[in-house]
Amino acid sequence: MSQSYRLLQADNGAVSRALIFFGFVIAAALSLAVLFAVAITQFFGVPAGQDDFMLTTVVIAACVASPMAALAAQNQYRVDRYQTTLEAMASTDPLTGLLNRRAFKSLAEEELERMRRTDSGVCLVLFDLDHFKQVNDTHGHAFGDRVLTSIANISHGALRGPFDRLGRWGGEEFIILLSNVTLEQASGVCERLRKRIAGSDLTFNGQSARVTASFGVAQLHPEMGLQDCIEKADRLLYEAKKNGRNCVRCEPRIRTAA
Repeated sequence: MSQSYRLLQADNGAVSRALIFFGFVIAAALSLAVLFAVAITQFFGVPAGQDDFMLTTVVIAACVASPMAALAAQNQYRVDRYQTTLEAMASTDPLTGLLNRRAFKSLAEEELERMRRTDSGVCLVLFDLDHFKQVNDTHGHAFGDRVLTSIANISHGALRGPFDRLGRWGGEEFIILLSNVTLEQASGVCERLRKRIAGSDLTFNGQSARVTASFGVAQLHPEMGLQDCIEKADRLLYEAKKNGRNCVRCEPRIRTAA
């Protein structure tokens, strides 16, 4: 069975369920209206004049519409909230709240298409916390998780809001997409972030640690695929690790060391 056929079946099923629910609401509303009308005429008699009849109709409609509207609004709120929660869970890392790998790739592909249309500069950054295993071994994994959350917050604060995208690539590795920048500017952003991380005193529950990070910065070219750019940034990150850590490594024409 093809994917398009399954989607068509799902759409038809959703329409059928919606029509059934709509019919149920109409039937319930009519039933309530009849009950209210019978009750009102039983106690107050049949309205004699046109004005009294209109007033009675309005009262009945309000009595019927109010609970039905409240029920519909409550149901819609729950559906919307559930949908929002599912979307957030599907696109964010549960520990740090950053974009997960899949969501980051999707946004990066969109940015690549925009770059090809507008000829704007885009750089991709991979950075990794140095000797993070020692942090876990010394202070425990709960402390390590707090460190990762703090690094995510520090990194987010060092970036340019809606112009940059930050994600957790996996473990202690993070990824950044810098839009509308030259390679020199991207290097400067990473150097600033590197210094912030190195200068942060991370203290939780009486335990303290300092960590550093190594960066690989690659420029995304229109003819280059996203995966190629990620692999280039990863090679530059490996070079930074190999050459002493706590530094930023860019493409050959620019190198910014600690």
